[in-house]
Amino acid sequence: MTMPGTVRAAQILVFVMVGLVALRIALAGDPEKAGEITGASFPVIIAFVCALRFGKSKSRTTTIVAASLMIAIAFRAMGQGQPAGLVDLAIGITIVVLLSLRQSAQWFHRARS
Repeated sequence: MTMPGTVRAAQILVFVMVGLVALRIALAGDPEKAGEITGASFPVIIAFVCALRFGKSKSRTTTIVAASLMIAIAFRAMGQGQPAGLVDLAIGITIVVLLSLRQSAQWFHRARS
């Protein structure tokens, strides 16, 4: 059984989030700010590890929880006036929705050989 488009799209969005985090760290200019970004991005790192294993493990629930934490952190960032929080919010919500769809759940619960 091949990976459904919804799961692949969620996986790609996680990879996009990792790229955005790496870009923010590179542009931070201050080691303290880079550390703050890294700490706030811990759920993205967890989701990234899970996304790498989508084909081999049942990491759907962990990824949904990590994306939910991304959403909470995005609200905090928006409350502090950081416009990047809106992008994080949209991507986090999209990941949760895509992985919550029936075909995604069926794929993660398929029989493995």
